[in-house]
Amino acid sequence: MRHRAIYVCLVACLLGWGIMPVWAGASTPFYEPIHRIHTQKKVVALTFDDGPDAKYTPKILEVLHQNNIRATFFVLGSQVDKHPRVMQWIYKAGHEIGNHGYHHLDLNKLTEHEVYEDIRHGERSILRTTGILAQYYRPPGGVMTHDVMNAVQSSGYDIIHWSVDPRDWSLARTASVIAKSVKSNVSPGDIILFHDGGLNQRQTVAALQELIADLRSQGYRFVTVSQLLDAAK
Repeated sequence: MRHRAIYVCLVACLLGWGIMPVWAGASTPFYEPIHRIHTQKKVVALTFDDGPDAKYTPKILEVLHQNNIRATFFVLGSQVDKHPRVMQWIYKAGHEIGNHGYHHLDLNKLTEHEVYEDIRHGERSILRTTGILAQYYRPPGGVMTHDVMNAVQSSGYDIIHWSVDPRDWSLARTASVIAKSVKSNVSPGDIILFHDGGLNQRQTVAALQELIADLRSQGYRFVTVSQLLDAAK
């Protein structure tokens, strides 16, 4: 019900109707970011930030396809506008789409309204390219200020963080280091953070196949964020 109401409000705003966001002065519930779920089921969610990227996203999509895995991509609107065909590939391959904002901005330096506008700008790019309204938002850098919280609540998103970060964005980390970092810290219900854009993600691509094979041998299944949250019910 919540998301149906959100859909109506968002479409109304996108069409220019006179619906205004709810700002900090209003009484709104506080939504805690979701880092992981508590479950005995051996399920984990692979997530990818900062794409779509013309070079590395297709390579990651191919690895996921070969292993019949659905992941969640938190995309930047600016990258969606640059690479709409890659964005459509992500969507048509059955992966889940999350909103990562339009620009990869330092949210610590933005006002509530600026955060809100960046979220909505990213939302419009996703909607224009895929025809869908994303359900989840991941703030760049995982930044959680009072203004960010208010802006996200006004936008109607659930906030998804992560529980395992192999720091694959660091150019100093090899594929084996990235894979080992995940394998030594993973547990049922985790949300794993990777990147398909932003920098050279060659080591991420190389680490994925090793990681997938190893975790599957331990009985793990890979799911989207939505499927992971369903597993907690």
